[in-house]
Amino acid sequence: MTKVWFFYALVAASVLSACSDPSTIIHESSEKSESSLYFANCLADKPCINPVGTRVWYSESVIVGEQPFEIMLEVEPHMQVSSAVLSGEDMNMGHIPVFFTPISATRYKAEAMVGLCSNELMKWRLTIELASSIGVTTSSKFPLYVTR
Repeated sequence: MTKVWFFYALVAASVLSACSDPSTIIHESSEKSESSLYFANCLADKPCINPVGTRVWYSESVIVGEQPFEIMLEVEPHMQVSSAVLSGEDMNMGHIPVFFTPISATRYKAEAMVGLCSNELMKWRLTIELASSIGVTTSSKFPLYVTR
């Protein structure tokens, strides 16, 4: 009889431990938990700049998922935006088109919004295709960090 109760207790313990979320346990005890990770979005006073001089910055230092934010873009005078897209870098969230509107000869502005997933900190990638006046196209990638 004792063996039967021991067997039921063992099965119950394994079922209960299997139903718990081990990632939560690891997350809460990890020294490198997502809440302690450092991230920095591109801002007006510290924009992200690619090797050809394209500058990108966001309206907020902390961007929250499912809330709109602005993206500013500054390009060389001979460049124009062909297309832009946001895509999840560390999660599968698809591609979100970004539509820039010119506000001057070298500046563009867009309003964007990204979705949420289960990650506390989500890394997105802004990919911008630029075309020069002589037909040369370039592609640039910029990081975007979003919190829940």
